[in-house]
Amino acid sequence: MPGFTIHIAIAKQYLNKHKNEILNEKDFIKGVIAPDLDETMYEISRDKNKSHYGTWHILPVETNIDMFLNDSSVDINNDYWKGYLLHLLTDFYFYNKFFLKECLKMKNNNNNIYYDYDCLNKDLIERYQITILENIKKYMNFIDGTPKYLDKDKVIIFIEKISSLNLDNQIKIILEKGMEGLN
Repeated sequence: MPGFTIHIAIAKQYLNKHKNEILNEKDFIKGVIAPDLDETMYEISRDKNKSHYGTWHILPVETNIDMFLNDSSVDINNDYWKGYLLHLLTDFYFYNKFFLKECLKMKNNNNNIYYDYDCLNKDLIERYQITILENIKKYMNFIDGTPKYLDKDKVIIFIEKISSLNLDNQIKIILEKGMEGLN
């Protein structure tokens, strides 16, 4: 999963680029971080496969956003669920398209990506003027260092690209062509 900072940066940029689409920004941001937190919204989710509608222990990551869209508890017209969808799309594009090579290299070296997130957090928080939510503060670390796998400029390009997605178009593609239809 991309770190909380990346998810929130994408959400903030999404809100800036899609004015008037999201009515309740707090609910939207809550939805953006929800898949990585349990139902209480205070602890990291223990069952990523369930909360992310896919399989998360292999690469490329298997994501079934069509299952999410067909889940009877999901109301995609609700800002919380739009945020949740943006999170799932972010993860899909991060692991399967944009950073697949980096993630495979990391996995082959038996490393995790959290060191890289910790190195990037400070810069991304400043760049996107992110206020860290209370319920995720304890998961945020800051390291003065150079990421091993993620290039900061590429992460910024990723944030800009994903925040420019049109959620309705993504939904239409998934419903018509399945996950294979996403570029």
